[in-house]
Amino acid sequence: MPEFRSVRIHAIVLRHRDWGEADRLVTLFTREQGKLRAVAKGARKVTSRKAGHLEPFTHVKLQLARGRSLFIVTQADTIDAHIPLRETLEMTGTASYVVELLDRFVYEDEGANPTLFRLLADTLKRLVTGEEPWLAVRYYEMRLLDFLGFRPQLFECANCGREIKAEDQFHAVGKVCLT
Repeated sequence: MPEFRSVRIHAIVLRHRDWGEADRLVTLFTREQGKLRAVAKGARKVTSRKAGHLEPFTHVKLQLARGRSLFIVTQADTIDAHIPLRETLEMTGTASYVVELLDRFVYEDEGANPTLFRLLADTLKRLVTGEEPWLAVRYYEMRLLDFLGFRPQLFECANCGREIKAEDQFHAVGKVCLT
């Protein structure tokens, strides 16, 4: 695949931090490239047109140029700002948990993972639409673990393969599968 000097991508902003005097370093999860970091030059200036587009939880369409070591954001357009996620501390905390899980489980430069991108975008939409937050988050956790290869064994023993039976957990504390 040829190296392009400029790329147009869909991304969800995971987090950002100050970089230099007027720039901002953003961590993005993109549909086309996976997780990556980019510099938004001048994003901390009052007159910046990019600053509002690069807030956490925002689904954006970006134009990125290749820099020496990092991408540089040259253009940003918001697709969905997910405004309700910023209205209450509970919603902000829930959305932060969702994006941080992805941020911690996925490394930079792993490549594109459109399935994870869709899962993240759908989960943020579910949180915005008022679906039960705990249900949306549990679904997200299970699917994220499944897609990343950490599927929990809920119905059979991971060691011996025997079916897990419903029983009083207080009495089962000392029981360990040795097979």
